[in-house]
Amino acid sequence: MPERPSVIDRTAFAERLAVVVLCPRCREPLHRDGQLLRCASGHATDPTAEGYVDASQGVPEDSVTRRTFRSFGYEWTTFDAVEPEDEQFAENYFRDLDLQSLRGKTGLDAGCGKGRYTRFLAPHLGALIALEGSAAVEAAARNLSSLENVFVLKSDLRDAPIRSESLDFVSCLGVLHHLADPEEGFRHLTGLLAPGGRMLVYVYSAPAGRGARSFGLSLAALLRRVTVRMPLRLLRRLSAPIAALLYVGVVAPGRLGEKRRIGSLERLPMATYRGAPLRSLVLDTFDRLSAPVEHRYRWSDLEPWFSHAGLVVESARDEAGWFVVARRPDRDEPAARSTGRQVRSSA
Repeated sequence: MPERPSVIDRTAFAERLAVVVLCPRCREPLHRDGQLLRCASGHATDPTAEGYVDASQGVPEDSVTRRTFRSFGYEWTTFDAVEPEDEQFAENYFRDLDLQSLRGKTGLDAGCGKGRYTRFLAPHLGALIALEGSAAVEAAARNLSSLENVFVLKSDLRDAPIRSESLDFVSCLGVLHHLADPEEGFRHLTGLLAPGGRMLVYVYSAPAGRGARSFGLSLAALLRRVTVRMPLRLLRRLSAPIAALLYVGVVAPGRLGEKRRIGSLERLPMATYRGAPLRSLVLDTFDRLSAPVEHRYRWSDLEPWFSHAGLVVESARDEAGWFVVARRPDRDEPAARSTGRQVRSSA
């Protein structure tokens, strides 16, 4: 885990946030009032007792959003600890991103869950907004309480009280594919990027052809028809034996194949879990079987999202999911070049 900044100027931090955050109640501009932010109407961004600012009141929620927030709220308040292996996963998520380029910048982690990847990002930025719409924001606030450059905000990412074109960086990992309309959520996030700002997105990928991964995902899709309707506590108990079977039947043989250079075993899916403990697979099994909505993409589906938003794709990597780094051109740059210049797929 990278060390957090040792000294944070709280006044400068408040001034930085005032440039990007709008009043959670009336969506008017904010100004610094000591270490708090306040709008012209006098509303202050006082955190709740749990340590986050609530901007979710009055936001209408459709049934899919309510079910999704209930699922992830339960998940991240149940599996609420930040585990040692989370750093390993974070390094994989962020390995295509020039973290040094974020120094001193203002960023957003949209759909941060319990804040496990926010913790990894925070030391690289001057200020970071950790945004979560579900009850998981309570776990995020606890896990991020020691990071003085993090502002925890409860809001749907599609209605976040953040100024347009104000952010230097946006991260959205494993969130968009759970929305009823993922591209709509993507458009909201790209609208927050300032000229020259960068974005990192992770969404599930569709298998490129037939094989073990395609077969496994087909079985999971059949199972999900039942599990998304199950009580969450029951599904949590069921996830442990399912994960154990996957670990013994897929992960362990794949690890053996990798060690012994046995090609047929080395090519088995779920390589991410070969160096991780079983508990990480239990968590992700629950995650995959509980979320009400799940979309999967090929690059031909995703590329238009970025081109229509005028973003330049700097890298796109598919390792059981698309890791895409993109940039909004500066105002004086020519029109965005063609995207997908470094598309890599191992699916």
